[in-house]
Amino acid sequence: MDRPKPRWIPAPLWPWLTKRWVKAALVIAVFALLGVIFMLTSDRKDAAFWSGYADGQRWVDAGGYKAHEESISTYCAGQAATKSSSYQRGCIDGAHNAMDDTKTVH
Repeated sequence: MDRPKPRWIPAPLWPWLTKRWVKAALVIAVFALLGVIFMLTSDRKDAAFWSGYADGQRWVDAGGYKAHEESISTYCAGQAATKSSSYQRGCIDGAHNAMDDTKTVH
């Protein structure tokens, strides 16, 4: 018994959809489209972000947060004065992550 054909696919396209290479090309196109959508909507973490992230973690690990009694955002703003905003976001994220790590270690 033949399977019923979906109504949302136009009849002239059915002969093309029986070919394996067309199905493979459609699958690749769908995944490529999803990849582009995710890439455009995700937060980009470039080299400046990761540099700031590492600096924020180093500062907290060195006792900077406790010793200097300055806030993470103040420290990171000072460090990022000549760098991109991505660096500052990374610095804040890294410092917060390091602070969370110091809270769980007893």
